[in-house]
Amino acid sequence: MKKYFYLLAMALFATQFQFCSSSDDDDSQGGNELQQKYFTIDNAVYNGGEFPAATMTETLDGVDVSSQVMNGAMNYITITTAQSIEKFFVGIQGTPGYYEYSASRAATRAGGLNSYTIPMMMSQSYTGTSTLLLSGQLSGGGVTAPIQKQMFYIETMPGAIEVKLAFSNSKDVDLHLYTPGGEHIYYGHRGGTKTINGEEVSYGLDIDSNAGCRIDGKNKENIYLPAELVESGTYKVVVDMYKNCDKETSTSWSVVARYQGEPVRVTSGTNPASGVYPVGAGNGDMTTVMTFTIDGATTRGIRHLSFDSFEPIPLSDMDMMKLEEAEFEKQFKK
Repeated sequence: MKKYFYLLAMALFATQFQFCSSSDDDDSQGGNELQQKYFTIDNAVYNGGEFPAATMTETLDGVDVSSQVMNGAMNYITITTAQSIEKFFVGIQGTPGYYEYSASRAATRAGGLNSYTIPMMMSQSYTGTSTLLLSGQLSGGGVTAPIQKQMFYIETMPGAIEVKLAFSNSKDVDLHLYTPGGEHIYYGHRGGTKTINGEEVSYGLDIDSNAGCRIDGKNKENIYLPAELVESGTYKVVVDMYKNCDKETSTSWSVVARYQGEPVRVTSGTNPASGVYPVGAGNGDMTTVMTFTIDGATTRGIRHLSFDSFEPIPLSDMDMMKLEEAEFEKQFKK
């Protein structure tokens, strides 16, 4: 009899466990299309229902969001307004569900206005074009009419190592990667190309946004390395405010580093790494935001190449100008 009840209890437990596991799988695989195809917002609450209906014709003021996005990288929404906002609602037109984000997490005060920043981490599978929906619940309880913003996919070069920088407004913020062997990849050394068995292999910095404050609106940078150039050892990632094109606004930034599609485990710093350049931030900070180590054992079987076997990508006039300015600044600081 005791054996019977024991087996019955185990059967019920197994059934319950199987049900719970199945339910969890359903939530992770099909419950949040926004996360799978578009973006997530850290510390936001996901709701699977319809986007909140407006109770007024008023919309949010001072909304800015980069229309050009990289998959697997941050994209920032910024709102600068006299409106007092309790929470934001963020979704994609034609897609079920939305995120609810507390304004208290995003708020700062500057120049008599409320300033809010909402960080969206784009899905690694994001491509194409989508329409972002953004509205807010004001302190008085009313829900604003949604604003629509187009987001266009920026195609970037893929690599075994990918390091992606995003920042919240139109400044010249630069991304630098130092390899274990001493290679320094940045706007002054954009990378190179090599033909192997009839196919072109390349590495380097393929997006350098707002160079010299010539604003392109991307606010993104990307550095990539193919498997053939992955070295064992420690890599260093640096972010630099090369030129603060508008010192009256602060700038949020985020860097994500991946190896073979997965976020790398850092030896210092964090991944993703994030920070804020405050109002009035100066130029040339060259801040190390993370280091990470690649184990050579994970790259066995790959035909390794040397960086100097690649034909360098020619620098543009703007690249040359930035190099000259940086050298002048270095000499001036001495």
